[in-house]
Amino acid sequence: MPLTAWQTAGVTEHGHDEPDTDQLPRTPTLKFAKQLARELVGVATVEIDGIQGGTSVDVTPRNPHARAFGWMDFSQQLILQVGGYGGRWELDAGPEDVALLEGIARSVIAGRVREVFAPGRSAISVTLADGAVETEIGGEAPAGCLPLPFWRRWSRSVQYAPYR
Repeated sequence: MPLTAWQTAGVTEHGHDEPDTDQLPRTPTLKFAKQLARELVGVATVEIDGIQGGTSVDVTPRNPHARAFGWMDFSQQLILQVGGYGGRWELDAGPEDVALLEGIARSVIAGRVREVFAPGRSAISVTLADGAVETEIGGEAPAGCLPLPFWRRWSRSVQYAPYR
């Protein structure tokens, strides 16, 4: 089967469960995912997969000091994941939220992302192009355990590098 132009540009496309088709479902961020695949040739791997009800995108940089990210697009809902425990944004699929996803993605690629780690949790802060900071905190601590006070002040933090 011949590869499409964006598959040969470092993108891996995996089909979905519908028979005899190579078409991905039309989702609000599919065009942006394909654009990233073209722009990041040689600096990252972009995988675009058809999944039940939408599209999944994973962006993995070649620079080991840069941060990977990905999202799932279910046409009406977007789930963006930048960090390990933290860094999960659950968004609607309206124009403002698609723009936020694109802004966060571009900021991660540019290296404007910092992660603070503590046992079972992390906080991701992404500085957008306009200087605004988007922060998401998440964790998986044992039941009944509370985070130690001021954990973001004393915990290990990493400022990630740009993809290029």
